Amino acid sequence: EHGINTIAISGGDGTVNAVLNTVFGHSPFPSLPLLAVLRGGTANMTARDIGMRGRHDRALRSLIECAARGGDGLTLIERPVMRIDPGAGRAPIYGMFFGAAAISQGIEYCKRNVHTLGLRGEIGPAVTMIRFVIAMARGERTIVAPVPVTVAIDGGSPSTFDCEIVHVTTLEQLVLGLRPYWGDEAAPLHYASVRAGPGHWVKALPGLLRGRPNRYTTPENGYESRNAHRLEIGLDSHFFVDGEIFSPTAGTPLVFTDGGSAGFIKLR
Repeated sequence: EHGINTIAISGGDGTVNAVLNTVFGHSPFPSLPLLAVLRGGTANMTARDIGMRGRHDRALRSLIECAARGGDGLTLIERPVMRIDPGAGRAPIYGMFFGAAAISQGIEYCKRNVHTLGLRGEIGPAVTMIRFVIAMARGERTIVAPVPVTVAIDGGSPSTFDCEIVHVTTLEQLVLGLRPYWGDEAAPLHYASVRAGPGHWVKALPGLLRGRPNRYTTPENGYESRNAHRLEIGLDSHFFVDGEIFSPTAGTPLVFTDGGSAGFIKLR
């Protein structure tokens, strides 16, 4: 009613997720407002890719100054927002990053063992990632427990396998600037998975993290990445979307589609 055309979000990934679920799931605005994501939370992976640079208070000040000049100094980035339908009459979930298996286990480990040490920002995820990389190399099932999943990509035949890593995102870079997906299809959903007991894990890792597959990152060794328009992922364990925990509907796969585009403001 007040003609609001921009929302500044000062928080972490979970706060961004709450805003996306409000503006896409409940449509309180006659037209979708622009979003300015400030780095104001414990985890700021979304802000790293599509948010304002610097501390949240300084970024807000810069945003207000640019707005007073009619938007001069700002640039607009369009990103698709992922829609996840959990089935059984449950409301869809909107977000930018989905993770399960070692991803969700790693987030819980980070909150329980790393953030409690006062390690914030990207230090916490970096420490956690190193620990989990070592655990996968050693086959430490108490740290990384494989999860059975069933995956169908763009209406293809479903494939069931034990998985150590599975994630889907519409972001172009993740924490620490990593890009762990390498599909070349023209589609909005970046999907990647690592099967349990992957071959040549240490040698494949550099290619995985940069999104530049080497001769070890092959489906035969347990590594797959595709860009898709529609994904169906069935699993019985919990999963995370933008750092928020969810539980699947028993016996019902999660359906991933493009939920629509959002405009994100960044400083030039």
